Amino acid sequence: MQAVILCGGLGTRLKSVVTDIPKPMAPVRNFPFLHYIVEHLKVYGFDKFLFLTGYKSKIIEEYFSEYDFSIENEPLGTGGALFNAFEKLQDEFFLINGDTFFDIDFEIFNDYIKINSVNSAIALFPTKNIERYGLVEIEDDFCIKNFIEKSNLDNNLADGFINSGIYYFKKSVLEKYYSGWDNNFVSIEKEIFPKLVEIKELKGLPMGGLFIDIGIPEDYEKAQTLIPQRVKDIKRSALFIDRDGTIIEDKGYTFGKNLTFFSDTVDLVRKYKNKGYYIFVVTNQAGVAKGKFTEQDTVTTNNVIKDYYSEQNIKIDDFIYCPFHIDGIIEKYSKSSVYRKPNSGMVLELGSKYKIDYKKSLFYGDNVKIDKINLPYLVFKQKESNEKIY
Repeated sequence: MQAVILCGGLGTRLKSVVTDIPKPMAPVRNFPFLHYIVEHLKVYGFDKFLFLTGYKSKIIEEYFSEYDFSIENEPLGTGGALFNAFEKLQDEFFLINGDTFFDIDFEIFNDYIKINSVNSAIALFPTKNIERYGLVEIEDDFCIKNFIEKSNLDNNLADGFINSGIYYFKKSVLEKYYSGWDNNFVSIEKEIFPKLVEIKELKGLPMGGLFIDIGIPEDYEKAQTLIPQRVKDIKRSALFIDRDGTIIEDKGYTFGKNLTFFSDTVDLVRKYKNKGYYIFVVTNQAGVAKGKFTEQDTVTTNNVIKDYYSEQNIKIDDFIYCPFHIDGIIEKYSKSSVYRKPNSGMVLELGSKYKIDYKKSLFYGDNVKIDKINLPYLVFKQKESNEKIY
């Protein structure tokens, strides 16, 4: 598979901390930022790399001398840079922003593409920081519905999916746009994506992983610690488990310290903990939005659960909850959220902190049923053989 990497930008916003080198070559510990992107791609079998360079191209060429290059002599935009290298593109390829690290599982992404005969797709990332990025709206079938600029965000949105800068294309999809190209500036994001959306040709697949855009000094500083540590981390499977009705008895908007625990669930969690799984509690808490209890009450309840499991010599690795509900009466929480199940935000958000093997992970919900999280690739199992969950 071919990886085509955009690395011709000037990095204007990073000039205060990185000078005289292309932004993707900004040092992160002992290596250039771009080194980590390439090494991550190699893990998933990428062996053909094409670098689309511009500003101080020689620095990139010397470091990655064994690979191929296409050099733009003047800024051409993401689309123009790609068209400038069109003859070097394979029939299908991934296009990746060289100033963004997102360690997604490309096997999962590629499986989705092949199974669904996808011609073009974007890997999406869930974030609460939509004011910085804008967001991408998707349909239930993962067709992209709309790109919303940050200046046009709806106040009823708590969060959303954003463009991660990882794209998949069949070359044939771009032929008609390339045929009319006259060495002019073209933005894939602003000029080509909207046309693909119109004909329902562009998919958006939510993915999990560590997402870092080094476009601003603050995030570049974070990269110094987060990326080297992430490289060292071992990918592990996870058991995602619902809270009310699964870990504790659901008494209707349950909170506080007077909780009833299911002992069979304790046994189940212990089993997967002993197998080396992460244990994550993911729970909708619409009671916050509906004024039944406060967000602090949710945290207190989670801590009681954590302490109880600790007494059973079981460490719950993390809790994540969604306090939002569009029909809530508390204005702060009366918002639509992609973190609210059955959406996938909470499960993917955990991938920012932990290196999760999503393909081998499981989700258990209440009433011996599986909450259907809107991911095309997670392996959900209700039970192993004939064992009861609780």
